[in-house]
Amino acid sequence: MLMSLERIQEKWTRFSVRKRDQTRNLEHFHESINLVLAVLLGVLVSFGIIGPAWADLRADKPTILITGSNRGLGLEFARQYAAKGWNVIATCRRPEEAEDLKALALEQSQVVIEKVDVTSDADVAALALKYRDQPVDILLNNAGIYGDVKKQKMGALEFDELEKVFAVNTFGPLRMSQAFLENVAVSEQKKIISLGGGIGTPRIGPLVPDDYFFKMSKAAHLMAMATLQAKVRKRGIIVSMISPGMVATQHLVDSGYTGKSISAAESAALVIEQIGRLDDSLGGKLINYNGKITPY
Repeated sequence: MLMSLERIQEKWTRFSVRKRDQTRNLEHFHESINLVLAVLLGVLVSFGIIGPAWADLRADKPTILITGSNRGLGLEFARQYAAKGWNVIATCRRPEEAEDLKALALEQSQVVIEKVDVTSDADVAALALKYRDQPVDILLNNAGIYGDVKKQKMGALEFDELEKVFAVNTFGPLRMSQAFLENVAVSEQKKIISLGGGIGTPRIGPLVPDDYFFKMSKAAHLMAMATLQAKVRKRGIIVSMISPGMVATQHLVDSGYTGKSISAAESAALVIEQIGRLDDSLGGKLINYNGKITPY
């Protein structure tokens, strides 16, 4: 007897839910293993069995920690800060595939490559434990995704995509900021920077059709960072959001944008200039790469 369409749909739904649950259980298992390994590493360092990961970083130089350093703007930030003599902790999800970043680390001894997925509590906790005594002058939250634009159009919204975009663009910077807050607090420059945000404002966002999830992630990101600034201002920590412009990277390709753009090298240089100018009066502000303030 042939199975009814409803029965087939029911079986497929049950199968999909079961597979999703199995995937999540596996992810939780991997996170638990990573956390256990991080704790073990911390114990080994504490007892002097192995040296700290940051032992080769120069104590007389400022330190920047950059997320999403394997390509595009993140790679260019790593390259330009290294050229200025900074200690650079360059992170990405898959260091083994980051050929350009590995080449940079071979050229510049003060560049250290670390694995971290900003959507993973275990990854971020492990990295924070590894560098728990290392001052971080600038935490640069660069990692971000645009998401699949086809899934962000009214009438075809797929909310699983919303979760993916928020996980990286909104939760990621907040997770990193929480994990490395004390590292920033004990540094000299005390700066937490997140990239982008203009498209998350009511003034700019509606000018671009659809792309709901990306815009929402940036709007929530702005609120999170502004709230963080209010929390830490008395500690001398500056939290700012800087829009890098329309940069010719994979991120821009994913957005579907085909207009004028600037190179990653040019954008990074301009953003670095703005970071250098930051003072308490600019904390919590959304700053364009050219120095203009965008109200939100």
